[in-house]
Amino acid sequence: MAHDVFISHSAKDRTIANTICAALEKAHIRCWIAPRDVQPGRSFAGEITRALQNCKALVLIFSANANSSDQVLREVQLAVSNHLHIVQFRTEEVVPSDDFAYFLGTPHWLDALTPPLERHIQTLIASIQALVGVAPEVPTVTEAPEADTKAAASSTDLAPLLAEHVRALTTPSEQEREIPLQLWLSFPHAFVAGYGSVVEAKIESNSATPLQQVELMLESNGLVDNVHTSCRQVGQGNSVYFCLEVTPLTAGHFVLRCNVKGAQEDQNYAFRGAVPITINAAPENASIALNLADIQCVRGAGENTGQEFGAVKISNLLPAGSVRTLNDLLNVTFPQSFGRVPLELDYEVSRRDVARSRPAISLSIPKKFLACTQIGTKLKLEPIDPVGHVPALHLVARDEFKLGRSRQDADFLTWFWPRSVENDDRTRRLSKLHVIAGQRGGKLILRDAGSANRATFEGHSLFETQNDAIDQRGTLILSHEYQLDVTPFDSTLEGQLRIANERLWVDSTAQGPAARRGCVRFMPLNSEIALYTALWLFTDATCGASKMNPLVIPELAEVEARFHYYRQNFWIEDLAGGSAVILDEHKLVPGEITPLVNGARLRLRDTTFRVAVEP
Repeated sequence: MAHDVFISHSAKDRTIANTICAALEKAHIRCWIAPRDVQPGRSFAGEITRALQNCKALVLIFSANANSSDQVLREVQLAVSNHLHIVQFRTEEVVPSDDFAYFLGTPHWLDALTPPLERHIQTLIASIQALVGVAPEVPTVTEAPEADTKAAASSTDLAPLLAEHVRALTTPSEQEREIPLQLWLSFPHAFVAGYGSVVEAKIESNSATPLQQVELMLESNGLVDNVHTSCRQVGQGNSVYFCLEVTPLTAGHFVLRCNVKGAQEDQNYAFRGAVPITINAAPENASIALNLADIQCVRGAGENTGQEFGAVKISNLLPAGSVRTLNDLLNVTFPQSFGRVPLELDYEVSRRDVARSRPAISLSIPKKFLACTQIGTKLKLEPIDPVGHVPALHLVARDEFKLGRSRQDADFLTWFWPRSVENDDRTRRLSKLHVIAGQRGGKLILRDAGSANRATFEGHSLFETQNDAIDQRGTLILSHEYQLDVTPFDSTLEGQLRIANERLWVDSTAQGPAARRGCVRFMPLNSEIALYTALWLFTDATCGASKMNPLVIPELAEVEARFHYYRQNFWIEDLAGGSAVILDEHKLVPGEITPLVNGARLRLRDTTFRVAVEP
């Protein structure tokens, strides 16, 4: 994909480079910046050469670091060779070296020597728009949201490359709950791609009652596998220590997600947090000359991922010359230093309702529904005279699940909600089709759909031809702004769905085992849900008020019902009993399962939905 500008900068000026990149892309100026846009598996030099050949201008972030960088000089030389406009954005009062002076004889230049930086960036944006022909006006949204305009609080810009993993998925009342434990991590070794390492963990109890069946899981796209450990109980005021073996997979910046589950009295709970980490590339030679300043142990964290973890560099701990080989690097042991991981409540549910989510020994179809069948791949449940704000529910059982702002093309609407002038403007920066999720060989993947302003998953750029696996929970960011928590859920069934009187059901359509089980939930982190909740369904998904469910419906019990996709039909099963699940005046009881067909009316507690099934 062609870009408007190439951002040339020293690696030591990465923070300001990312800030400028985000501002330009918000103004619809397509940017190429390393290392974000270097496709995996391709040479760095080749990617830079191709990018410069397809750009219209080069923005040079000129500083003392850039002035001494051979790589930046080569990029400027290539820009001159390709007859690009060169805009010099000077952040320091530096006299260009003789080599730079040769190439920068008559560039467009801007000084950004005095604060605030934002004012100079706005000047840069206007200059680039004039050079490359990008209009300053924002195009209108063709699919305008259909609800009344409401005032909304202003929102701040968000970092484009680091997902906000500690944004709440809980209601305000749940956020105020006192967390009964603390999680501390220590990193005794540097992470090197392809070589095993360890993470030390400590869980402290600050609860008056014991914590039982405590489980800790660490997961990251930068690790070969998730790691898991557990203990039977943590008493009041006590601590437990763990040493977890991990294997870094690939070099780069990643997020280490921390999930803690357990039980307290009659409640099950889950908490989550995150820490940024750096995985270093393994040096190729047996004897190496390392720049210790470039090898980090733990990345400095932002305000939303725990300030307790500051930037830790090997150069601060070891004298120069002490690491000369790969073995030296792997054998370095740092002093034990635990940092606290800020945790938040992910979900809470009573043990009774967890038990309800287990499948009944025998399910059966009520007699009046044995003649009902409706083959399809998308289930729409539209509320009829809803009590309060109840969004529609869309369950999509297709091979692909599409996200974007087009009501016609997208399965999940990525609108900033509620409506306001500011939110409408932010929505316009998203593409009609922005990201597509799909299945490849039983694995779930994400890819860019050719969007104008790109997307990242776990801080890594998505490409049209390069897939990123959804093998664990993560954060998807569209256009550096719209954030989604992406959570795969395993099936809650043991084996295939079994219905005792299935042979009496009218539909004889055969269906083999599903390639993938469970479902995937997409939940906005910095916006309310617009118009409807959409779920990517493979086999089954529970619904209820607890956020342990893929479908969260506050009006229901903690775990109320379960949706199924079986033999190309959508079904619903009652779990809680009572009068919460009623289909066409039939009150379901636990153990009953019914197919859903066009025109049926499904009542969930106080809301009645009209059923529609699409092919």
